[in-house]
Amino acid sequence: MMLTKNEFLKQLKMNLKRAHIVGFKQYMQDYEELISDEAEARSVSENKVVQSLDDPKQIVKNILTEDQPKTHMATGLLILIVVALVLGSPLWCSLLLLALAMVLLGYALVWLVPAGLTFGMLLALVLGAYGIPAAIIALFKVGAGIGFSEFGFSLLALGCCLILAKLTWWSIKYFSIVSAMFYKWLVGQFHR
Repeated sequence: MMLTKNEFLKQLKMNLKRAHIVGFKQYMQDYEELISDEAEARSVSENKVVQSLDDPKQIVKNILTEDQPKTHMATGLLILIVVALVLGSPLWCSLLLLALAMVLLGYALVWLVPAGLTFGMLLALVLGAYGIPAAIIALFKVGAGIGFSEFGFSLLALGCCLILAKLTWWSIKYFSIVSAMFYKWLVGQFHR
């Protein structure tokens, strides 16, 4: 198959990326320079130099077998790690449980804000709803001053109820978004 320089480099780049080669850009630069230097040294076209090279797939196979670091762990080191984990488990298990408890406590404390706002909103609603009939009764039975002040406090409580309702809605909305982002981050930490 007759490949041009650009086609060869494109296939090489694609194969290097698929194989997850560390530093694939350096390999690309090296082969680009190799083709140019060989063409100049042998006074032939770059396409002729490309024809003399191995297939890009074969080049990647060679890189994988020769240049890439081995990722196998020595058996002795693996046994040492397992023994250390088993012997250290009383310590790291308790620290892990403590960290989990702290995260859950923090999560519960954060959600106390919307819960408190909801409680305050309901309290203001009850005070305002109870205060209006009480103000009407106080207006006729006790006097105009007490009745109007009771009516004013009832309207103030209803206004606070509306403000707290808006704050409750806002806090639940944004705490839910932050909780979802935290959950995704936490799950992402375990998927690595």
